[in-house]
Amino acid sequence: MSTGYIAFVQPFQRASFVELLALFVLLSLALGITKAVYNAFFHPLAPVPGPKLYAISPFPISLSRLQGRVPYKFAELHEKYGHIVRVGPDEVSCAGPTSFKDLYGPRYGKGGPLTRDSRAATVKEKFGAVGMFQAGVQEHAQIRRQLNPAFSEKASREQEPLVMGYINAMVQKLRDASAEGDPVDIEKYTMWTTFDIQGDLVFGENVFKCIEQERYHPWLKICMAYFTSGIYTHALNDISPWALWIWQKFFIPKSFADAQDYHLKTTLDLVDKRMATKETGHPDYMSFVISESKAGEVLTKEQMYANAQMLVTAGSETVATAAATTLFLLLIHPEAMDRAKREVRSTFTSEQDITAASVTTLSYLVAAIDESMRIWAPVATSFHPRQVSSGGCIVDGYFIPEGSMIGIHNHAIGRLERYFKDAEKFVPERWLGDERYANDSREVFQPFSSGPLNCLGLTMGRMETRVILAKLIYNFDIELLPESRNWLDNQKNYIAWHKPPLMVKLTPVH
Repeated sequence: MSTGYIAFVQPFQRASFVELLALFVLLSLALGITKAVYNAFFHPLAPVPGPKLYAISPFPISLSRLQGRVPYKFAELHEKYGHIVRVGPDEVSCAGPTSFKDLYGPRYGKGGPLTRDSRAATVKEKFGAVGMFQAGVQEHAQIRRQLNPAFSEKASREQEPLVMGYINAMVQKLRDASAEGDPVDIEKYTMWTTFDIQGDLVFGENVFKCIEQERYHPWLKICMAYFTSGIYTHALNDISPWALWIWQKFFIPKSFADAQDYHLKTTLDLVDKRMATKETGHPDYMSFVISESKAGEVLTKEQMYANAQMLVTAGSETVATAAATTLFLLLIHPEAMDRAKREVRSTFTSEQDITAASVTTLSYLVAAIDESMRIWAPVATSFHPRQVSSGGCIVDGYFIPEGSMIGIHNHAIGRLERYFKDAEKFVPERWLGDERYANDSREVFQPFSSGPLNCLGLTMGRMETRVILAKLIYNFDIELLPESRNWLDNQKNYIAWHKPPLMVKLTPVH
């Protein structure tokens, strides 16, 4: 053994436990300070604007995520620091005019589309396959090709009677409730309706019966809990994989673990039942996937397991949020509601005239929906940010090194005065050629994302939102009750907005 090694070790052998502990603490502090200084001033992301505390540690932004406040925090940071902000040691948020192209576009000649961050995603072993939200670029493209027939124009036309059936059932339930004179939580009814629609389209039957029984199905409640769990997983993993391990090992309640087991088993059973059923009596997603996909491109059972929850939740919660939020904003702006009411009731002579095609002519209602999604985006955060690939990339003039996480946050974009005049105001006219808003940067309004990983069901989602609102406005005079005047205030966001009751009084229009 070398004399140098012996000379180095001897002081430690003579040291007491307290002295060794003190040395360990000092070394840890020295390493922490060194890391903090490096992150703040010498890291490749150091030139990107942002608060130094966020550059030093992932804890501040993770805390906002855990509190359900991250959309508000990103909006605040972009307002202060500009179109690109460093929000963590290795994380950047973008809100610039070229961001969608730079991050979410096909990136021809630049290595192809950036892949989604899947570090804390559901593991493949759970279902035997990955879903679209966790898949890499190539696998995502393959799954999308397999699902495309279910979201074609032909499929939407043939699925329209199913969609209309559930929306009409919602209207009838609301008529029954209004006849009793009771206040109605209209947000619940929009959620029940959209979940029933997507449940039938995915599983081939009315599996949830939310509207019929006027209550949430347990499967849906657990889905929403999954969203919250996903944000906790993301935040804790960013702080430290050890923090995530400790949380999962010691702090997840047994009741939640039992609910996960129930949810998993129910999902597998529903998928097995649908795939064993050859005919459902009406067109659903699977009927188009099976009948119109190319040879060798039909979804496997494992892929359906992995994608079923995504298809239900992504196609329902966002639509319900858009419909309820648009209705609320119309109600607190009486002149806008009066204009929407005149448009709807002068366009249609009977409720049967309200169809997927005819609602596209409601220019003011369509503008009101777009304005609502600008102010209060249903997908407010980049819950699956992109991971920068080999060699790094340039975004909005800044070099982003390989391995960095980077995302676009719609809540922040829609709130920035530099892109939208009177950004905090609800002004549907901005989408109808009003000269006051001619300089708005409409290209940054991308509520369904953009590029090859954008929302697959945007056509269906837009149609459902328009029809739900048109039917509500046609059938009822709607009064917002005082307890819901501040409905948007302090909503928490865990991928989805956690919304309080939206209480209204309905008066049927005869």
